[in-house]
Amino acid sequence: MTRRTERRPRRQASVIRRDPRRERDPGAGPGDTAPVRLPAEHPEVAQVTIEQPESIVIAVPDLDRGRLTALDRDLVGAARVLADALRGAVLVVVPTGCIDDLGSAGADRVVRYSTPEAGTYLPAVLAPALIELAHRHAAWHLLFCERPAGGGDVGRRIAAQLGVRPAARVTSLAVGEAVCLADGGRHEIVRAPPRVLLIEAGCAEPVTGQRHQARPLPDLVLGREPGVIDLGAVRIDRSAVPLIEAELIISAGAGVSDWDAFHRLAARLGAAEGASRVVCDLGHLPRDRQIGASGTVVEPRGYLAFGISGAPQHLQGIARCERVVAVNSDPHAPMMQRADLAIVADAQQVMPALMDLIERDKRRA
Repeated sequence: MTRRTERRPRRQASVIRRDPRRERDPGAGPGDTAPVRLPAEHPEVAQVTIEQPESIVIAVPDLDRGRLTALDRDLVGAARVLADALRGAVLVVVPTGCIDDLGSAGADRVVRYSTPEAGTYLPAVLAPALIELAHRHAAWHLLFCERPAGGGDVGRRIAAQLGVRPAARVTSLAVGEAVCLADGGRHEIVRAPPRVLLIEAGCAEPVTGQRHQARPLPDLVLGREPGVIDLGAVRIDRSAVPLIEAELIISAGAGVSDWDAFHRLAARLGAAEGASRVVCDLGHLPRDRQIGASGTVVEPRGYLAFGISGAPQHLQGIARCERVVAVNSDPHAPMMQRADLAIVADAQQVMPALMDLIERDKRRA
């Protein structure tokens, strides 16, 4: 295997600070609000190229609206653990609609496939195509996300057709060792990594600080499976979705008193409801809605915290959330420091205002 690593030279550039006034009024003259240029340091990013890998490890992320989820990045990170130990390369398989930078996620090679026509059940047609791809590249391992409607289905189909026992619910992965949950999560099984692995969140660290080549390979051609018809997703009550599976969570703390507004906003946003420990202690929401180290550890794409100060155990429970919006009247609350967007205001004022904004946008549409 030949591995070549380069480093981009540090760029002496500048960043233009956003000018909200100019964005609202494109005709504003240069004298109104001139852009301010700030010096910016761009960290060095290692460029990794693997020309002649001795092995191939295939990773198949699930994606969410064309982007890698936190679990997907853990998946590619796990594939890197195996590939680096085998002096190999990671081949990532994604649909053509993927818009993320797969090289920065750790992909050395990329194979894309076109999404099948409506009514075709994707796992049924993707599994045989991936088996053919694995044979073509003599892949040592195939990794999937442990999700029932996504990689979990595809991975188990492939394992059955290959006649191998997959490593399911892999929570930790190292060279020569995969730790899997068994008996409903009550026990752990340690085994050598088999050919098919189904990865849980946090199994491995995502790739950071380097960019792999992500060289495109010929597209994967999916066949047809006329015996299976996909009727689409079943409509469900978002508030009943387990917090660990929710993509958007609206959470309440001691600062929330208008519970009717809270429930209406959650329903309008299609979000799962969560709460701090004190809210569950007071009986405003059931115990299974408690978020934190002593409740449920969550990792949604969006987390809206209303009136939550941010106790350490609660912050531990949202450590893997992708985007956090906090509303609190105390600007110094720990939750406000954790948030990507912090709004200093009373939750009782923000919730109805947000509902009005949603309805106004709906009427415009």
